[in-house]
Amino acid sequence: MTTHRAIVNGLNRAAADGESVVLATVVRVTGSSYGGVGARMLVHGDGSTVGLVSGGCLESDLAEHARRVHEGGRAEVVRYDTRDDDDAPWGLGLGCNGLIDVLLEPLPPARATYLAKLLDRALAADTPSVLATVIQARGEVHGSPSVGAHALITGNRIEKTGGWGTDITLAKATADTGEVLAAGRRGLVREIGLVDVAYEVVMPAVPLVICGSGPDVIPIARFACDLGWNVTVVDHRAVTDSHSNRFPGTCAVECSEAAKLGESVKMTDRTAAVVMSHNLGRDTDYVAALLDGGIAYVGVLGPRGRTERMLADLAARGSEPLKNADKLFAPVGMDLGGEGPDAIALAVIAEISAVLSGRAGGHLRDRRGPLHGRD
Repeated sequence: MTTHRAIVNGLNRAAADGESVVLATVVRVTGSSYGGVGARMLVHGDGSTVGLVSGGCLESDLAEHARRVHEGGRAEVVRYDTRDDDDAPWGLGLGCNGLIDVLLEPLPPARATYLAKLLDRALAADTPSVLATVIQARGEVHGSPSVGAHALITGNRIEKTGGWGTDITLAKATADTGEVLAAGRRGLVREIGLVDVAYEVVMPAVPLVICGSGPDVIPIARFACDLGWNVTVVDHRAVTDSHSNRFPGTCAVECSEAAKLGESVKMTDRTAAVVMSHNLGRDTDYVAALLDGGIAYVGVLGPRGRTERMLADLAARGSEPLKNADKLFAPVGMDLGGEGPDAIALAVIAEISAVLSGRAGGHLRDRRGPLHGRD
């Protein structure tokens, strides 16, 4: 599934080129679907696309609808009801056993830029945001909201784009987000006056701190960036242009004293970190600083005995951070098998994803209940 970050980048590139595009967004799901509410695909005027809203079975049909929306300049919702085994209305033969509503909205450069800013703010937030979108308007009443109007609710802050009509509708649409947050990626749709409003929970991007800048950091940084995570590479040496070339899409920072890592990078209870500078003393100080920062995950590269030496050193110092040792994962990574930097990176990224999602990382065939809960 293409990340929100990829969509944001695509919207910004299109706006910079002065290009109008059509954005397809899954706004309602009943039953099974490849992606949840919020899956997106950007359709350019030449028919090329960025992203997926399904496993590839709806994309070509949506691209045809997008051409019509682009020409007409009016947003609309396309419904796919795949609960019928033969999917006769479309001849798609999906067999997915679900109902999916997809909003197609034409975005000239100015609107593409603003929507990209809304999504970017949600990704940079410290807590989940709620994106409310008008997906149906009954009747052409003067001053009523228009299909495609958006409102982003982050904490007590509300930002809107598009035509919401009177402030009354906007106030009602953004008054209570508790139920929406509880629904998670399945989303909600509410009838508010003459309009239907779809709600999507936008999770902040995962902040990943990688302590080290050796060659084995490259695949970890690359995989994390591909997932849309916010990646910071920490080096004890001065940051140069070579960091941007070796770790594209990341932020590189200098931290000459590992014990003072908290002064160089932001740490929250959502932050994940991997310690891999290959220097025992430096790694020990990194681990102490990270555990003291109260972050969600600290992975340490290297054999178990090496980490035990580090913890023994911290214990001898009477280190307070050891009370957070349950956040420590060493040796780092899931037991996936494979060899080499890429295989190790895959195991590390998989473990971080599982831990932050509250999952054990087992086989999906063994999971009971829906594959997509509220995450």
